[in-house]
Amino acid sequence: MFTIDDFEGRVGDTFTATAAGGRTLTLTLTDADSYQGSRTRFSLVFSDTVPDPVPQQIVSFEHPELGSFELFVVPIGPGPDGMRYEAIINT
Repeated sequence: MFTIDDFEGRVGDTFTATAAGGRTLTLTLTDADSYQGSRTRFSLVFSDTVPDPVPQQIVSFEHPELGSFELFVVPIGPGPDGMRYEAIINT
């Protein structure tokens, strides 16, 4: 079970993600933000340089330190670094 502490120090890290249909995304964590100081309710925003978004779905992530995990991500539109995706964690 993740907390905000698992991600705050990883802003700027790259995650390899696999979407439905096998499309591989190279996502950079651009923001890790907790809600009202909560360690268990937080938002993660990732960016992908590919402008064509994948629809909202469960995506399989890989990170060298965090390992393999799945998150439900939603495209939230283009940003300065490319297409942005958000995952809300509420444990």
